[in-house]
Amino acid sequence: MELFLSYLVNGIVNGLVYAVIALGFTLILGVMQVINFAHGILFAFGAYFFFSLNRYVGFWLALVISSFLVGVMGILIERLAIRRVYTKNPLFGLLLTFGIAMALEEMIRMVWGKPGHSVTAPDFISGVVDLGIMYYSKYRLFLAGLSALLIVLVWLFLEKTPHGAIIKAGAQDSEMVMALGKNLPRVRTLVFGLGAALAGVAGVIAAPIHSIRPVMGTYVLMPAFVIVVVGGIGSFWGSIIGGLIFGISTSLYPGRFTDIIPYFLMTLILLWRPRGLMGEKSILEV
Repeated sequence: MELFLSYLVNGIVNGLVYAVIALGFTLILGVMQVINFAHGILFAFGAYFFFSLNRYVGFWLALVISSFLVGVMGILIERLAIRRVYTKNPLFGLLLTFGIAMALEEMIRMVWGKPGHSVTAPDFISGVVDLGIMYYSKYRLFLAGLSALLIVLVWLFLEKTPHGAIIKAGAQDSEMVMALGKNLPRVRTLVFGLGAALAGVAGVIAAPIHSIRPVMGTYVLMPAFVIVVVGGIGSFWGSIIGGLIFGISTSLYPGRFTDIIPYFLMTLILLWRPRGLMGEKSILEV
């Protein structure tokens, strides 16, 4: 029983981190109609920036600066490249971001080298805590709490601020937003920067429990895509539910089943609901 609970809690923790990654992915896909294959490499840059900064400025400041830097990277990518393909076939955006991801992955190898790196959790959240029914990692609990806090902050931004209302309106009807006199290009830049920053902060908080490697972005890209498709493209709560489904399903079935179960579940869900659990018409139906 204790082992099952341990797997279940691990699945929830992993699912919350995946949900943070998928939120950025689905915001960009929903508002800009771009399948951002560079999202995974932005996650990797968050971890690498944190690796370089942590030893000099400490955990909290490194977390903030690393996430900010990845957000700036996202803004630059959108301004210099992505905005040129908004009116073109969605395949252009996919190929463009795939090329950007490959180029940035090679840049990581040039700057930080091919071997992997590791960082340790700060002292105040190292070790284990007695939960009554089992001992559990303090850092993983911190990971779950911080991920949940990020999800709440993104929800508050989207639901309670004027910028959030414009972003949601842009996801539904971009022409209507422009007709209302809103600066749609600025909204898209904001969304891409926000989505990139979410990928970056996920990379930072996941760094102490994963090896930091150039290919780590590739490994999170496909789970993020599966989560968004399962939850429904453009759906905030769909990303959260999809993230938890992915995290729990991969934790409860260790071994080789870990790689199979999420895709099996995705197939079943799409056969039942082709737009995902909470999705609406999207770019995939064009």
